[in-house]
Amino acid sequence: MKTPLSVIALAALASLACTQSVMPLPAFSSTYTYHFTRGFYFQAPIDFTISGLQVPDEANNGIQNVAVYSRTVAPPYIPGTAGGLVFFKTNEPSSIVIPCAIPFKKGEFVCILGACGNVNTLYNSYGSGAFASSVLGNPTTLYRLGMQSNFLVNQGTDPIWGTPSGSIGRVLVHVSSASLVGSGTGAPGTALDFVLRSVADAGRPYQMGSSLGNGPIPIGTRSLGLSLDDLLVLSVSGRAPGVFQGYAGTLDAQGDGKAKLLIPSIPALKGIRIHTAFVTLLATAPSGVSSISNSFLFTIA
Repeated sequence: MKTPLSVIALAALASLACTQSVMPLPAFSSTYTYHFTRGFYFQAPIDFTISGLQVPDEANNGIQNVAVYSRTVAPPYIPGTAGGLVFFKTNEPSSIVIPCAIPFKKGEFVCILGACGNVNTLYNSYGSGAFASSVLGNPTTLYRLGMQSNFLVNQGTDPIWGTPSGSIGRVLVHVSSASLVGSGTGAPGTALDFVLRSVADAGRPYQMGSSLGNGPIPIGTRSLGLSLDDLLVLSVSGRAPGVFQGYAGTLDAQGDGKAKLLIPSIPALKGIRIHTAFVTLLATAPSGVSSISNSFLFTIA
């Protein structure tokens, strides 16, 4: 008797070896302490998704802040240019990786600012610029990025500038070849719609799962942002197809897919937090898994 695909996928989730990594950064050189903001920019060598961000905190400030911009051309030098902000997160503990799902296309310019501190003083973790890095093994170069102000004061909207020389402000960037985005009110009796994307896995089968926690499930030196709980087992088992719609399927020729979670009309569910992710399957890949998406979190409202 053949093992159901959902059972294989569940086993893979627990022993995952996925296409996800952290971009290499230059070694720490010094802490730039001022009210200006620093970071780096690079050109995307492939389609990919930023799934997590963390600012190194050598000053032990305890609070981290990040901003991400998307541009079609490299940022000019001072006075720079405004616009392109796609992600902004502040006042997060510097001990955690800030979860996100920010997709980029090959050829786009990715601009990242990150610093620890507050509206009075920022602590930028410096490293050498023009650094040879990579996205999932594909080479790219990190160049100096800056904002001549404290990005907490202006909420990341002031002009940013770039230059091919000089130290960069270091930010750990977790990247993945797969992305998951959800939309909906999250209210009982409504549906949450998911858009799946993994261009590198076009035409391959996928399996989604939802859990009550974000684990993590250890994966060697990496981790998966789902918990191996009863909800995860139910969501991948196929026993509730009316609730977990499209949780198993095949990505189209562009690497896209759609799924839906129908939230039962039970008021007592309000306040429950649900984490969701998907994997793509390939027999010749480690553990039979080609890629893994970010973990998307929502709260039943």
